[in-house]
Amino acid sequence: MERFFQSPENRTGLAIWLGTVVTAGLQYFLLRQAVSSIDLLGLVLGLIKILQPDNCVTVAQLEKAIGDVSVLLKTGNSAAVGAVVADVEGLVAGTVPAAP
Repeated sequence: MERFFQSPENRTGLAIWLGTVVTAGLQYFLLRQAVSSIDLLGLVLGLIKILQPDNCVTVAQLEKAIGDVSVLLKTGNSAAVGAVVADVEGLVAGTVPAAP
């Protein structure tokens, strides 16, 4: 954990992700407003920056992930949630190298 916080890239990813979570949470739960695609992009980018700080993803991958998260926020359907989880797993698998 200490090595994680010593890395500037990891701290950057964590700051992006936590800042966006707080903003989106306040917007959605306190102000009762829909979460914007910019907030969703921040969530996805922060997560990717935490998991793989040196890797980058394509715009198409980010747009798909944002669309998936939007669907997840709008539905209570467990099948849709499963599909979103599978898509995000695919994105993470494509950006994070497999363990030896």
